[in-house]
Amino acid sequence: MSIKLKEIINENWIECIRLTTNEDNSNTVFQKFVASNALSIAQSKIQEGWTIKAIYEENTMVGFTMYGYSVENKFYEICRLMIDHKFQRKGYGIKAMLIVIDEMRSNKDCKEVFLSFDPQNEGAKKLYEKVGFVNTGEIIDDELLYKLNLVNYSI
Repeated sequence: MSIKLKEIINENWIECIRLTTNEDNSNTVFQKFVASNALSIAQSKIQEGWTIKAIYEENTMVGFTMYGYSVENKFYEICRLMIDHKFQRKGYGIKAMLIVIDEMRSNKDCKEVFLSFDPQNEGAKKLYEKVGFVNTGEIIDDELLYKLNLVNYSI
């Protein structure tokens, strides 16, 4: 399995916004556990600090991620990590997460990374805890807030 992150560009943005976690393959602005990729791309153009990338397995786009510095929350955050419903439960999420963490860690100012998710999203919870995120005990916008300390981080 060769997972890599690629820029969202003119040649792939339509493919990216067609990815969905909805099992019926419908594209909605707000999906069960995540905002749509179209909304995320728009957000990244309006708010400062976000990096958006497509997740590829070889030449097949399987997902999307958005990460960076949240000006609103004043911390580094993985704002979105989604794998299209057709590619879930194949190990792409954890591989992509580790690449994102590695990219964020290359920023010398980034000592910890936060993310939040719907408490009912058990799959996300297992993934995040597997790579080392821990529950902060805080809730942001009805979502659990998790943190990963990057000082001496290894997996």
